[in-house]
Amino acid sequence: MDAALIAKLLRSTQVVFAPTKTLAAYGPTRLQYHLVSPVEDLEGRTRLREGNVLSERPLILTPEILRERFSGFGEDAKEFSRWLCDQYRELLRALEYRFKNEDIKTRVLHEDHRLVLDRIKEDVSSVSPHDSVLIRCPDSAWSLALMKFTLDEAARAFPGHVRSFEEHGLFDPSASAVRRQRNEIDHLFRKAGPDPSLRSELGRKLKEYDLFSEYEDRFLSLFS
Repeated sequence: MDAALIAKLLRSTQVVFAPTKTLAAYGPTRLQYHLVSPVEDLEGRTRLREGNVLSERPLILTPEILRERFSGFGEDAKEFSRWLCDQYRELLRALEYRFKNEDIKTRVLHEDHRLVLDRIKEDVSSVSPHDSVLIRCPDSAWSLALMKFTLDEAARAFPGHVRSFEEHGLFDPSASAVRRQRNEIDHLFRKAGPDPSLRSELGRKLKEYDLFSEYEDRFLSLFS
């Protein structure tokens, strides 16, 4: 797709309400989105897309990681993804952020899009401001708008993620793979004590790194 056309579509895109929380460094983050688009050639009609976008736990990039960063974002996602990844190449050089679009529902409302925006903005700002996003976008570019938003959120969280990973030795090139794994496990233990939602992630990592038997007593003590 022509870069000039993508830039034009983005100029017609606006984040009306953004979540207050940032993407987590040591676990997944799920955000609720509301995409509002005027229906072309139908005055007074608005297409509303709602769902969840899941940001998986950011990974330190290695030469072996060459996966798709986005899934579930529609037919145009590959073309949009190539352009966006080029624009955000500095962000994506050190950490891999991957996103999944889930539970999308689409409906056409017999209302002007401005009224829909005002109503949803009032709802999310009072009910779920920490994990909701409201975006006005062209109907044909909803996936572009949503993907760009996820990358902007990754850019917002990126400095804190890098700082945290550096503090725990996860970027140390002289460290062995085992040392990096143990640093990560120790950090997850500290986080999982006060935050039960991270315990399943810790259990998966212990099994993935073949360290469960070594840490089994400590892990089980989290549940006592």
